Amino acid sequence: MRLGIVATGDELATGSCVDTNSAAIAARLLELGFETERIVVLGDDEEALAATLVDLSARCDAIVVTGGLGPTLDDVTRSAAARAAGTDLVLSEAALAELREWWGRSRRPFPASNERQAWFPRGAEILRNPLGTAPGFQCRVGRALVFALPGPPREMHGMLESEVVPRLRAAWTGGESLSRAGFYLFGLSESAFADQSGAWMDRAANPLLGVTAKGGVLTARIVARAADQRGAAALLAGRAQEFRERFAEWIFSETDADPAFALGRKLIERKLKLAIAESCTGGLVAEKLTRVPGISAVFERGYVTYSNRAKTELLRVPESLIEKHGAVSAEVAEAMAQGASESSGARLAVSVTGIAGPDGGTAEKPVGLVWFGLSIDGRASSVERRFAVRSRELIREFAANTALDLLRRNLPAERDAGG
Repeated sequence: MRLGIVATGDELATGSCVDTNSAAIAARLLELGFETERIVVLGDDEEALAATLVDLSARCDAIVVTGGLGPTLDDVTRSAAARAAGTDLVLSEAALAELREWWGRSRRPFPASNERQAWFPRGAEILRNPLGTAPGFQCRVGRALVFALPGPPREMHGMLESEVVPRLRAAWTGGESLSRAGFYLFGLSESAFADQSGAWMDRAANPLLGVTAKGGVLTARIVARAADQRGAAALLAGRAQEFRERFAEWIFSETDADPAFALGRKLIERKLKLAIAESCTGGLVAEKLTRVPGISAVFERGYVTYSNRAKTELLRVPESLIEKHGAVSAEVAEAMAQGASESSGARLAVSVTGIAGPDGGTAEKPVGLVWFGLSIDGRASSVERRFAVRSRELIREFAANTALDLLRRNLPAERDAGG
């Protein structure tokens, strides 16, 4: 089944707010077997919205619209849907009574403008909104079922689950079944991933593999289709196992999209104490790790040693080492990790020192060069990475995620993981 999603509002079209509703709707309805044909973001334009609904109705089985259900003149979803369906708006006395009751409970006078929220396309089914004043509705445009939901995410999510999902399940009980799985990888470029995936990413493949990249993290999704759920699950299980075997080196989780969470859970589970020493990332590695609930049990301390003086005073990196090799070097990265481990008493320590740019690079040490140090039970090592991106923030993001991934890859074996 094909799905169209329309997010409306001038604040979305102008970039003042980010549309998060569409991604949530697409992900949730994919579980019901609906693949998103198109996502459209529009301003508060009745004519454009009506034309979009007509266009999508020729391609899609269902359309979900968010936004434009408020009480003001720029809330045009009701009138646009009626226009697309070739009908008019009618007042729902029942919806109006509920609105008056809602305002009565708040002990405030009922604004006349809110009556607009009780008008719907003729023949539409009203969808209750227990979390706000804007009721939604369901109507038909061409062959497509159209669901109009409020824009605030809290209200939208509740109505999607309570009103839309049950109706779609009832309307398409005998459709194709889908089963899906997700994998999160780090350390592999998107192009290299595509090369190794081969025909798995062909758009006609079943199961179908897709991938997105952000901050060096690849999110791979596998979707299998079959006549029933058992068949889809069997197809998925086979491809998922093949995927694990092919990409074992880079998979860091099947549940956690954030490398910090994947690492943090393992540190907590195995009671491994950690310290972090950062230069070019300026505390970003520690910030990411401290998002993990319960991490205080194992994260001993973090050092932001941006200057050479700080490296010497806080981490006891010898001045002579910095003078000889420079702050961005294997030797200094190892000394930073060793100093963090010794000062904190943590078994594990990671350090980051690099050139994030946009200035400061040389032919020998270009912008994007980052050295990482590891100290594990007193043994130090270092790793070099060169990030071929021009953005200072991207270099810092890549570096922080790399530090977390290096720790994950180098945790002591289970038998050695004492406190």
